[in-house]
Amino acid sequence: MTSDPTTPAAHDMERTGTMPVDSQLQTSGGVTQTLVAALDQIHSAITARMVGPDGKPSGTAIYMHLPVGYPIDPTMYSYPWTPAGGATSAAVTSDGRFAPAAPAAPAAPEATTPAAALAAAPAQPDPQFQHALQSAAFTSNLVDEMLMVTRNGIASAWPNRKVSAAYKTALVGMQAEDVPPPSPEVQARIDAAKKTLFTFDAEGNMTGYSRKYEIYNKNRKLYEDAVSEFANAFAGATMNPAEGQVWPVTSAKYKGAVDRARADLYAMGGQEVEDAIATTQSVGSSAAAFFIAQARTMFDAYQLGLAGSVAVGVPYSYIDPVSWWDRENQDFGATEISVDSSTTHATAADHAQSFGRSFYDNSSSSTSGRAGFGIGSFGASANASHSESSAVSGTHTDSSSWSSFRDETANASVEFEWFMATIRRPWLLGDLFHMDGWHVVGKPKGCISDGTVEGQIPPAGEDKLLPMIPKGFVVVRNVTISADNWGAAGDAFEKAVADSRSDTSSSSTSFGGSVGYLGLGGSVQHSESESHGVFESGGSSDHGWTFHREGRRGTLEIRGAQIVGWVGEITPLAPKTEARQTGTAAGNGSAAEPAPAPAATPAAPQPAAGPQPPAAPTT
Repeated sequence: MTSDPTTPAAHDMERTGTMPVDSQLQTSGGVTQTLVAALDQIHSAITARMVGPDGKPSGTAIYMHLPVGYPIDPTMYSYPWTPAGGATSAAVTSDGRFAPAAPAAPAAPEATTPAAALAAAPAQPDPQFQHALQSAAFTSNLVDEMLMVTRNGIASAWPNRKVSAAYKTALVGMQAEDVPPPSPEVQARIDAAKKTLFTFDAEGNMTGYSRKYEIYNKNRKLYEDAVSEFANAFAGATMNPAEGQVWPVTSAKYKGAVDRARADLYAMGGQEVEDAIATTQSVGSSAAAFFIAQARTMFDAYQLGLAGSVAVGVPYSYIDPVSWWDRENQDFGATEISVDSSTTHATAADHAQSFGRSFYDNSSSSTSGRAGFGIGSFGASANASHSESSAVSGTHTDSSSWSSFRDETANASVEFEWFMATIRRPWLLGDLFHMDGWHVVGKPKGCISDGTVEGQIPPAGEDKLLPMIPKGFVVVRNVTISADNWGAAGDAFEKAVADSRSDTSSSSTSFGGSVGYLGLGGSVQHSESESHGVFESGGSSDHGWTFHREGRRGTLEIRGAQIVGWVGEITPLAPKTEARQTGTAAGNGSAAEPAPAPAATPAAPQPAAGPQPPAAPTT
């Protein structure tokens, strides 16, 4: 993990008024303390998963939390297209079964001419296919952002840098090291095997198959045909009751054909030919060259036409579980968290070095004045808007804007569900970064990554091609926060609710905002009754979140799901050798023959350098 330990003395200069940051956390309201404790529970569970093969904590896995959650709009990510299933996911129920098929429409009269057939063709595009394609494109782009390695555990993306672009840059510049020729003994076995398989002219040029190899190929085909006929006969017997009744007896005919074909194959020199083939195929070559070639093929193969009418390939990626966007799906086992402030106050002093405490200190100071909340305050944004053409019957027609409120809540509790979603990139062959035998043309050792956390933190990590690869993200959904004495924040929430309900045009109403610390909250983009919006609900309200009071007690419910943090893996040291220079061996500086220039392999371009991240707190 990359969060910095914090102490009371470390942040005396970070304050609202004259109160130090950590003193404010100790004296802050119940909602703030409860959310910090909830973040610690998430962090502890994620850390427990970040272990190596030896069971010890991984030193290269990093968890980074978002200051404000990223809301998941089901209309953007639901039922994405897949290479194997196409747009069929929408027809599958939550238990993995296909939904009942809709009644078939009456058959149209058969067209008699090509013109009539064209006229009878459906004029409308398939909306299910279009949605599936859109979701696949949005999903692939979502997980293609390159994250910056930070010291304080706050997630930050490099501006205008993509994982796929950095990976492609590395692939373009990769060059396998030379492989020494085989020994004389090995070369003699290879020559003998080739003479068994092929014919040669007087100058040693290959002219065709040997007689043994031709016979082998013929017998091999006869054997494969006999096997296929056996399988087809069995399939026919299962579909015909009469043939099925006698299959145990009639199958002897087909089995005998298989046995005879196999016997002929090996009686006529089949084993000798297969041994010769194995010898020629076992000749050692460059494993690095093979992986580089395979990686380039895979990358190109998964550049798919997900961009619709735009002629550009999108690197296809998907997320596991596939229904990660569905806040109501309970089938894959989301974890429930419930925290009460009555327990957090007693243990606050014992957790001064916790991740949640460090994140609170850093995110509060770095986002003050921009994200809508200050140090030690409860950040709230509530807005309700209406279109000019809609009929407004209420008196509250203006929108509330970002405000910063002092968190003076008490007796707070928070409940929500969370889980880890895993990113799958079939176009990325990570095995390359774990092996040697290659370099990047014109680049030094470790130009992709130096394999350490510290070496990837800007400014040191700005020149690395692919210092860290995002492996997954944390989704929080269905948040309920209850507390006494919400004060002005509760007033703003109630006003937003009143504004939205006063608008008689539900399809044009926009209701939402950002609420809470630590990403437990997010901006609702739209909440139309037709598409339900980001945080949809099936009850009496169409809104993404709701707030209500009963006396001093207020309850804030944030429906829907949101991404609150990312998990990344530091790329191992890659490449492990220097680019070979004229007159020196790769990586050791000893004298060597000049290496031949790689054919048509351009040098890897420099990655675009992102801006400097916010400075870490002074310690």
